[in-house]
Amino acid sequence: QAADSFNKRLEKDVSTGNVPHILSSGFVYELPFGRGRAHPLNGWRDVIAGGWQLAGIVRMQSGSPVAVTQATNLNAFAGFGIQRPNRIADPALPSDLRTTGRYFNTAAFAQAPQFTIGSSSRNPVTGPGYRTADLMAGKTFTITERLRTEFRAEAFNVTNTPPLGNPNGSFGNAAFGSITTALDPRVYEFVLKVHF
Repeated sequence: QAADSFNKRLEKDVSTGNVPHILSSGFVYELPFGRGRAHPLNGWRDVIAGGWQLAGIVRMQSGSPVAVTQATNLNAFAGFGIQRPNRIADPALPSDLRTTGRYFNTAAFAQAPQFTIGSSSRNPVTGPGYRTADLMAGKTFTITERLRTEFRAEAFNVTNTPPLGNPNGSFGNAAFGSITTALDPRVYEFVLKVHF
């Protein structure tokens, strides 16, 4: 919502969905085991040893903007949908000072009193970035001309890097500035598919 519907200039800021840097890369590598691609006529040794593939996807991206609003809207009675606090300092913290309990400088904001519109911009904080690597080792076994079995061992977020959510942006809330959510940690799975 706009802090002041009659002054849209206050809403000028980076978009809520702004993620300026994204790198996504994938690879597939056939392991040099066995005599080329496996085939039932090559014997069981080559069927088991040959034709294995290693594949992966790596994704890295910068964080997304975090909106900061006051938990208590002192102007709600006058029809203002939100009230932002006053920004009195730079909310960015050096990376070595960031924790999940205090991801940005919470002292950079002060309560905007009643009948005023806070000086904080719409999205003054940037959340944590995202880094993940997924790996897969797999092989397709040919059973007959029309029947194949595919086996895969997969690991998602193989480095177990915490995929943290955005910090709480509700000024006045006890959790303000802290991160209380995260995506899945490392996950392993085995896949068996039959193609016919």
